Amino acid sequence: MTKTLTVNKFFVSEPPRISAAELNSLPQTERLERIRNSHGKAKYEMLLNATDADMLTPLLHPQELYLMVGEIGPEFASELLLMTTTDQITTLIDLDCWEEDHIDPKTTLEWLSLILETGDTKVCQTITEMEPELVALILKSFLKVVAGPEAYDTDDDIGNANRLEGLYDIDYRDEEAAKVVGGILKIVQLHDEQTWMQLLELVRAEFDSVLEEEVYQTRNNRLLDFGFMSPGEARSIYAKIDPDTFVPATGKQFELESEGLQNPLPLLRMAQPGGILAEVLVAGIDHSLATELCFLANRKMAADLVDLSREEAVSASLSQLYASLNLGLEHLAKQDVTRAAEIFKTSYLQQIFQVGYSLVKTLAERGKALLATPSGKFLDGPYRRFIESLQLNPAELFCGIRLGDPQQPEEIRSLKQIEYIESILQQIELQQTIFTELLRFDLAQPDSFDLNGCNIESETDLTLSDLFLTALANQLLGGDFTPQPLAACELPTLHRILVEDSKLNPQLVEQVKKQLETQLPGASDFADYCLEIWQEEFCQLEEAELDPRYLSGLIIRLK
Repeated sequence: MTKTLTVNKFFVSEPPRISAAELNSLPQTERLERIRNSHGKAKYEMLLNATDADMLTPLLHPQELYLMVGEIGPEFASELLLMTTTDQITTLIDLDCWEEDHIDPKTTLEWLSLILETGDTKVCQTITEMEPELVALILKSFLKVVAGPEAYDTDDDIGNANRLEGLYDIDYRDEEAAKVVGGILKIVQLHDEQTWMQLLELVRAEFDSVLEEEVYQTRNNRLLDFGFMSPGEARSIYAKIDPDTFVPATGKQFELESEGLQNPLPLLRMAQPGGILAEVLVAGIDHSLATELCFLANRKMAADLVDLSREEAVSASLSQLYASLNLGLEHLAKQDVTRAAEIFKTSYLQQIFQVGYSLVKTLAERGKALLATPSGKFLDGPYRRFIESLQLNPAELFCGIRLGDPQQPEEIRSLKQIEYIESILQQIELQQTIFTELLRFDLAQPDSFDLNGCNIESETDLTLSDLFLTALANQLLGGDFTPQPLAACELPTLHRILVEDSKLNPQLVEQVKKQLETQLPGASDFADYCLEIWQEEFCQLEEAELDPRYLSGLIIRLK
């Protein structure tokens, strides 16, 4: 219980490299903390340098060990397994050796090879301490017991010679299985004949499907102790709620679930929280709260089918988790750090996560609906990419709407970003209103545009800015405000109207924006976006350099 009440630092920097002598001069608790806060091969090397490595390794979280094996590679894993407990090894097998609801023979044989390399004592300890049904199921993947002691015939010396110690006839799946699995069985038989016989009898007696179902359920129960669920069950964390009306439950109790589990903080530190969540965590986190956070992280990774052996994949999933938690906290606490700390401590973290997730999901659905409208099919590239980035899993924020804006998508983790997303969605909604109600273009019938012989060959390549700017150009040239293609010969005249000292005529810019804003408040943003295209296309060129084939922002009939 003391462990539950202890508050540990969440944010720690990776410790600098120190010699083996310096490491072993530290108190055990500090030595363990240094090892936990190291990563990959550095953690492995530091662990091996510890004189009490066999005492420290059982204190590491099984997922730490799993990541470490993935980092150092199988050639070094046996030395690590030699120091682990049977429960830790069982968890490693639970995590890595199942394909949905059945054992994967290839991966399982690789782990058995590693176990065999640990030596007779460790092999016997592991097999005898492991759940017999799990071992029997594994054995069934590689061998078949043809006959047992009941078929023993003292007169049949030739037949008996083919049996293992004259008691069992065993057929192995292949030579590699005979080498690895047979090697393990010989060790167990030599050191614990009773367990050896029990396992072989289980292999003979149990039906494959019955045994596999039983072991699969037991395995799922073990993983549930770490927060893992089947992908279908785990996806319930993505249940959408209404952030504006949601009130998180309080008075949670997580001490019982966390009791006896290893410290998960090294796993949680693989990504760095930001925003108000970081301000909450800087005060520290107790074991029960860290365990709850790890459970939520594992549930999310199960839902997303994350490869738990890859540090970068686990780190990315954690980063997404922290982003949604921060969003949820900011929304529920109204940016009040004291209130956020209280919510984080007393409310279930999954509910906070769902608030943050739902804030983004609501906007993503709003964007998806816009794509399905007639105007959505003509959205300009940056606006389309903005909406499509919201549809990703996880959703991303594309900020590169205007020239000069950063083009790299961002993780959505703050209410400020949510406000920006809402503002861009409002702009896109206004674009729809501009074309359907203000300008009354029939976007539902794109084949009505005559593009024969034009620089834009297909209706699918048309954008709203093309239509708007072409209509504006026609109006500036004395015609109607309509997106009918311009004649290529009219481009020099248009250039003289638009360009003044290598820039768009400022009076023209102001007039167009003011007129649109007067008719529809907020619509000037779209006019500004469109005129920026002309700024780039026309103002960088002299009249003689105009080539209608390569001009953007206009529909031009080339012939």
